[in-house]
Amino acid sequence: MTADDKLEIREYLHERLRFLESRNVSIDAPSCPDENEYASLVSEMHFNVVMRERESRQLREVREALHRLQEPSFGFCEECGEHIGLARLKANPQALYCITCQEQTEQAA
Repeated sequence: MTADDKLEIREYLHERLRFLESRNVSIDAPSCPDENEYASLVSEMHFNVVMRERESRQLREVREALHRLQEPSFGFCEECGEHIGLARLKANPQALYCITCQEQTEQAA
């Protein structure tokens, strides 16, 4: 991986970080006199909670990837130690595993 590749990945991660930090998903529950409207609001709130949890996880993963990017071990699979493909890292800089180990992990789950 070249310095330019790392710079491209770093810029992507910083852009993703700014986007995720700017998101403001509301989970407030306004009062509602109608039962049907209340059910819709509860459903929407549940969706917003799930989205907030997902975005929190993504924020953590992006921050961890930015930290790992500074380490010499960035781009190596945490399972087998082989290189993670550059195309995979550019598509998903948070990747911890090479394709083979990722597939094995998913099959075991």
